[in-house]
Amino acid sequence: MKRIYGILTSAGLAGVLAAFYFVTVNAAPVSGTATVSGTVDAPKPFKAAQVYFRNRSKRMLYMVYTAGGRFQAMNLLPGEYEVSVKTKGLQNLESNMTNVTLTAGQKSTVKLSMHDAVVNPKSGVQYLTFGEIYPPGPGQDFIRKTCVNCHGQNFIPLHHWNEKEWNAALDLMMGFGKKVDRGVMIQAADVKPGDREAAVKYLTEHFGPNSLTRAVKVEKDMPVDEAKLAKAIYIEYYLSADAPGQGVNSPEYSKMGPTRGKRMGQDVILDPDGIAWVTDRGIPTRLVRVNPGTGQQKDFLMPNPKAQVHDLNIDKNGLVWVPENEGFPVESPKLHAFDRKSEKWVQAYDFDPTHVIPLDVQKHPHSVEFDSSNNVWVDFIRGNGLAKWDSETKKMSTWVLPMSPNSYPYGMTIDKNDGIWMALEHQGTLAKFDQKTQKFTYPVPTTPYQIRRLGLGTDGLTIWSGAFGAGTLVKLDPKTGKTTQWKIPSQVSEPYDFMIQGKSVWISDGGQGGALIRFDTDNQSFTFFPTPQVTDIPTIWITKEGSIWYCPRTGAEPGVGVLHPDMTKITSLAGN
Repeated sequence: MKRIYGILTSAGLAGVLAAFYFVTVNAAPVSGTATVSGTVDAPKPFKAAQVYFRNRSKRMLYMVYTAGGRFQAMNLLPGEYEVSVKTKGLQNLESNMTNVTLTAGQKSTVKLSMHDAVVNPKSGVQYLTFGEIYPPGPGQDFIRKTCVNCHGQNFIPLHHWNEKEWNAALDLMMGFGKKVDRGVMIQAADVKPGDREAAVKYLTEHFGPNSLTRAVKVEKDMPVDEAKLAKAIYIEYYLSADAPGQGVNSPEYSKMGPTRGKRMGQDVILDPDGIAWVTDRGIPTRLVRVNPGTGQQKDFLMPNPKAQVHDLNIDKNGLVWVPENEGFPVESPKLHAFDRKSEKWVQAYDFDPTHVIPLDVQKHPHSVEFDSSNNVWVDFIRGNGLAKWDSETKKMSTWVLPMSPNSYPYGMTIDKNDGIWMALEHQGTLAKFDQKTQKFTYPVPTTPYQIRRLGLGTDGLTIWSGAFGAGTLVKLDPKTGKTTQWKIPSQVSEPYDFMIQGKSVWISDGGQGGALIRFDTDNQSFTFFPTPQVTDIPTIWITKEGSIWYCPRTGAEPGVGVLHPDMTKITSLAGN
């Protein structure tokens, strides 16, 4: 009873009940894998600590949560592991590393002890409240509604620019200058007389050359429920490192693209065999195949490895479709198709061959979706367009969105009636394209909001999205035009992508270090699953067994990951 009482006082009754789960569960692990269980203690109470199992030879990581000071990890591939545990946020605890060797079928136990973490933030970074970093004054409201709303709270404090440099940044965002090659980020309608001048003065005063590097500190931990996290396990597969002088380390590529000498997993899709396919934005750009059952990877260079990539999707014939973000020359990006069996790029099509979008406007193809006829649809976040590749004629058609020259169509989904839905990030609304009439309509939500991606409800009609800057989940009933909104209950929430399965809406969220969040539509509750590493998560993909795949895009270790909400139900490591 003393042991039970000790658990009760440190973790609470819910933690005790969750701890008993680990004692009584008899779920069978996947054949050929190992199981590890154990305990964690600390000098002060803690909740849902994250236990890491790192296999460096396979470049894989497993992570589970503690419940009542106990943990269990199932389905670990044989090998040598570095085991550690830490807490996120205000609890600020960590352990030393323990080495464990696991063999097939082995059941091992580990005891870990945490101590106060050694705080080692980036050199010179000060963690302050939002109000301390962004004090009231002329220009503050404009900066919050534009720059902060789009880039997040910590983007501006990392820069230390003078008046000329901040002016140049606003020129870029507002589309001033001889050539607009990125699209207008700040719409003219968002700028009142005097806003521009006040913003430059505010930015120069608070984020000038002599300013300190700052970040918004966590004042309220992400809400976690140990009983709901007790069975969850994350697995991350990290992209293979390029050898010196090769790949991203090659002199030809090392200073190119958004990553400049680093690989970056962007989006993931699962094929019918449960194999993960990932776009790698590091130059040279690649399509990467990851076998979840073994951790083995294979890279396939894009036909033009200097052209940037973003999204991908797999059609009903098994072809992997990848649009170039920005082609070379810049006005001619291509849509590519990859055959998984022959492992070759087999088709390529010019976007907008008839130049519906002017040649001097940069085209940035983005989301990829298929309608019921297996036609390929792609929207242009730069170029303000929508393109269709016809599966019968093998030809491309292009339309320009009439609402605004810079509506910035972002995420896209296709409903069961083949209606094409797009999130217009800069307009804070949705657009729907009717294939029969070739007309766009704009079902405006009750409250305009900045949107990244879209999710399609189980009825094939309801549209789920989120207010990225405001941290809310939004449901649109297209029949009535009515929206319903729920505030996501964390200090900082940045909902990005949405996948719906049954009564669960899964949300990728980069706020406060990153999490996958499950929203229960029955009781309207949120369950947070904090990610293994600090990252944003641009897209997610859910399997029929309910596992959620993602890429830790901005994480320290690029690759692809999966959350299994219940490890006891895993029957295969393949993405089924």
